[in-house]
Amino acid sequence: MTSILSVEEIIEKLNSLKKNSLPRWGEMSSSQMIKHCSSFIDLYLGKIKVPFWYKYFGTTIGKLFLSYISKKSPLETPRNIRTEKSIKIIDENLDFDYEKKLLIEKLNKLHKIKGQINHPIYGVMKSEKILFLIKHHTIHHLNQFNLIKVT
Repeated sequence: MTSILSVEEIIEKLNSLKKNSLPRWGEMSSSQMIKHCSSFIDLYLGKIKVPFWYKYFGTTIGKLFLSYISKKSPLETPRNIRTEKSIKIIDENLDFDYEKKLLIEKLNKLHKIKGQINHPIYGVMKSEKILFLIKHHTIHHLNQFNLIKVT
């Protein structure tokens, strides 16, 4: 497994993102990507509900997907994977600065997550795994906007 950036390093990368930054792949604007990452955190912390069949899928086949993704570097994560509609951001009139501030606030609060989390799709998971997956996902999107330098 590749080294994962700390929350502080992720925030540092986010602070270099601009409203007019262009992605290397995909269709999201930088504002949409930030809101998507913020919504991803809400989903993983159980603040967004999903249909029952998602949980059924997630607790069976989905655990294999998580295992597969967890072994990959965020820089190698497959691009353009289908996005759960509750975190797919289509609004094009987002306030970039507000969305970035909100995401940074959520990232800064991740250290408070302890114990077990009842993920709405994958079921009960350790907080360390939730944190790892949130950081992995965010780093993947930082890479999408060329904010991760591969050495």
